Amino acid sequence: MVRKALVAVFFIPFFLFAAKPRQQPPLSQLDQVLQKAGEYSEKLKGMALNFVCHEKIKETINEFRNSAIMISSSSGEAFQVLGRTMLRQSGRNSFLYDYQLIKRGESLSERRNLLEENGKSRDEKDVPLKTQRWSAKYLVYGAYGFFGLSWQPRFQYEILGSERVSRKRALIVRASPKEITPENYCFGRLWIDEADGSVLQIEWEPASIAGFQDTVQTPAGEMKRSMIWTVTYDVVHNGIRFPGAQTITEIYVDKRKAKHTKYEAEYKFINYKFFTVETEVIFK
Repeated sequence: MVRKALVAVFFIPFFLFAAKPRQQPPLSQLDQVLQKAGEYSEKLKGMALNFVCHEKIKETINEFRNSAIMISSSSGEAFQVLGRTMLRQSGRNSFLYDYQLIKRGESLSERRNLLEENGKSRDEKDVPLKTQRWSAKYLVYGAYGFFGLSWQPRFQYEILGSERVSRKRALIVRASPKEITPENYCFGRLWIDEADGSVLQIEWEPASIAGFQDTVQTPAGEMKRSMIWTVTYDVVHNGIRFPGAQTITEIYVDKRKAKHTKYEAEYKFINYKFFTVETEVIFK
């Protein structure tokens, strides 16, 4: 149903009054940094991108295994073997990919060619990542998912402090969704360059991973589970920051508060070659 608005018009025949512009209150520090981060994110979204780089990955996988502990009596004569379940290294992998991302208009694609696996040469075209745990797509757009102008109303933000990252003074802002939806369940801390609003680093919280459980049952008993997932954006081209490194660490904590690393992966993004990093022009 459409309601028609009734407009009252008053004629003032003798005097015209010029209204004084109302002064806007100064923006808070949080509002200022969100405004800059939003402008940067929209610039990132509007860029036509075409680049390749090498993606070097090293991962370590640990599994629970029983180990024997020899204990002697005070006299040194009798021995007893005790079984203890602990995390032991079960695998270590390394990969070298040729990674390409292309974005034109609304079309966005990424692809990988495997060049090397565990020290052996490979020539496998357009393959998925072979890592055994988690991975993320379109890392270059990490900032937009938190600070894009259409996304900001869906988040609540908090300044946690400041520190220097990549020789830049950065504000640390925590972002969490106001409402968790299938499109919006990202939680994280972000380091924002105070000068231009670009995102220098993102640390995703475990809640950003669908189905992540804080407590798990293991062969060694119930343990708390946490994760540190960090991406640094220290490769700069045409005012846009690209990923330089990514680390993923999964940690189990037992009842004695001892920490055990279940999984660890280190990514390096090197040898960038840029073919297109420029503002898209749309003709109508």
